[in-house]
Amino acid sequence: MKRFHGIRAFGLITLLGALLSMLTLGACSFKQPGLEHSRPAGGPEFWIGDTGPTGPRFSGPQQYPFICTTLNEGLGQPLIDNQAGIGNAVFRETLFGPWIYGEPVGYSRWCSIRTRVDYYYFSLEKDEFLPLDNRGRVPGDVERINIDGRDVDFVVSVERGTINRFLYSIAMLAPDEESLAAPQTLDNSAWNKRLVYKFRGGVGIGRWQGESRLDREQALHYQSLKRGYAVAFSSGTSSATHYNMELARETAEMVKQHFVATYGAPEFTIGVGGSGGAIQQYLLAQNSPALLDGSIPQLSYPDMVTQIGYVADCDLLERYFDEQFQAAPDSKWGDWLFRARIAGLSANTVARTSSEYDNPYAPPRGASTCSRSWRGHVQVVMNPDYSHPAYQRALKLFRYPAAVRENIIWTHWNDLANIYPQDENGYGETTWDNVGVQYGLRALRDGTLGVDEFLDLNACVGGWKQPNEMRLGDYPWNPDADPARPDPWDAANMNLNPDCKRGKPAPRSQASQAAIAAAIESGQVFRGDIEIPVIDLRWYLDPALDIHHSLGSFSARARMIAAKGHADNQVIWVAGCERIDPFTLEKSCPYDPTGDALDVMAQWLSRGRPDDAIDRCLDYEGKVLHAGPDVLDGILGDGAPGACTRLFPVHSSARMAAGEDITGDSFKCALKAVDKALNDASYGHIRFNTQQRQRLRQIFPHGVCDYPAP
Repeated sequence: MKRFHGIRAFGLITLLGALLSMLTLGACSFKQPGLEHSRPAGGPEFWIGDTGPTGPRFSGPQQYPFICTTLNEGLGQPLIDNQAGIGNAVFRETLFGPWIYGEPVGYSRWCSIRTRVDYYYFSLEKDEFLPLDNRGRVPGDVERINIDGRDVDFVVSVERGTINRFLYSIAMLAPDEESLAAPQTLDNSAWNKRLVYKFRGGVGIGRWQGESRLDREQALHYQSLKRGYAVAFSSGTSSATHYNMELARETAEMVKQHFVATYGAPEFTIGVGGSGGAIQQYLLAQNSPALLDGSIPQLSYPDMVTQIGYVADCDLLERYFDEQFQAAPDSKWGDWLFRARIAGLSANTVARTSSEYDNPYAPPRGASTCSRSWRGHVQVVMNPDYSHPAYQRALKLFRYPAAVRENIIWTHWNDLANIYPQDENGYGETTWDNVGVQYGLRALRDGTLGVDEFLDLNACVGGWKQPNEMRLGDYPWNPDADPARPDPWDAANMNLNPDCKRGKPAPRSQASQAAIAAAIESGQVFRGDIEIPVIDLRWYLDPALDIHHSLGSFSARARMIAAKGHADNQVIWVAGCERIDPFTLEKSCPYDPTGDALDVMAQWLSRGRPDDAIDRCLDYEGKVLHAGPDVLDGILGDGAPGACTRLFPVHSSARMAAGEDITGDSFKCALKAVDKALNDASYGHIRFNTQQRQRLRQIFPHGVCDYPAP
């Protein structure tokens, strides 16, 4: 069976198109990649001209195939390390770049390059870092910064190479000319002896080297470098590359070991990064306590594998909502705010619904976080046939055999094949489960949803097929499908039943207990037991229906409290935006709290916890609106909302709307018999008649979720 696979990030990410265009047009590189007859050593000590260690150390067998992206990153073709056809083909260099139409001159299994150092300066005119080709001639628009009372040019050195097959970089202030003969000859006098490890977000399912992201928000992190910090970065600690937290831990440890061996041990190391970069910080603080001394997660979630629970609920619910709306356009199913009572996440009634996944079946005005932001992620994580065509083109270009290209199983569960168990056909067993989940329970209890509506919803919502049952589906998931037959929810891969309202409920999805255990034991799940200081930052993006809704910070806090009895080492800062257009959902959030958080964290780590290390909310200019131990009350408990909670209310999820608490760490709920639920307080004041009781038993033959139970 032929398979197609791909990668999609939170937000917008260019996959391998740039790589392909560069290979097609050529790149001016004249040095023939050398043959490395042996695998590079595994130690942290290496310098310019050397190759970094390829790993692995403890993360298990490395993936094959694995696409090298060094050429796309302006670093030339990877080094040849074998003639046996293992890995990416390497081509003869010409005046116009690699001759991709000829026979390979060798292959690169490790994607290694020789370590190099380049210089960049911050251009006030361009508001970004630009290459500095001549150290003796710094352009006049360079920003001047003050370091220890000395005004200097904002010039940085950037060491780049490969560690553990991924692209890494180390950036440091270098305002004065220096010798690169050895690390000992570097002029590191502008370095404040502190390190920021910059993590990057996104959603990737592995099998590629990733992007080095040499920009002011990532590898050249402006806020950190301006303060004198060194900045370490790796494409292997970017969740746009993969979501294997064991591999991320291994890579981060190897990068930091190299930093210490080359530049010396920093006074302390602070993690910085958003979205998936925040997830990595929470998990690495748990899984590798010595790696980071402090953490500044931005736009956080506690982890990915438990988060996918309510994310995968989104399209199941949206399909049902849209079908009810199509059947009765004037019904409540056309009201996005009513839908939000069931799906949990934020919604509005005026937003334009057009996106990259146009949905002709939804109400024409209004949208939800599910419809605007989470659509497409289930397919990336769970569907082995869903892909970006560039991935297959790259595999073919790099001469991977057809049998290899056509038989990759492209899911998160198979990306972590060394962690998750496999079924008899090689498919990774999944952790996603919705058996017993009573969607809309909260809306039923508060009278928003009638009993029969509640029963119809739960009878028809269904579940997701197991990966071995999935197919590529219809438009837009399948580029070859007929656009006149759109399936915006990917219903072709759902467990459904057209007679669901007539006594034949759609089947739910069953998780693998072994897969759940593997996820927890391998550190893919944030359990909350961390001790380092954490300043959790976010912009309040719920009104923008943004993927980075504010629930994540508080789920992390709830898990910390559950694990330790407190979350005293975590503070949450929420910043407002200047403008969020309710129609286009475009936003302007000019204040970046990261620099202020770095300053507070530095005090916390060097002199003890400062007064500013406390929960707060801020306006779009950075003015503190409210701060104190009670400003975020009413989110984790039943008390009155605090001052910040009233300004920036936190929405829930479909699982919370079905009875789960804010920790959100249940893969598979404990079940209780329907008759027990009918006779305890599960449904509040709502009463079921005899027929409705029988139908409830039919929909939930194994029982309903008992979330308070372990």
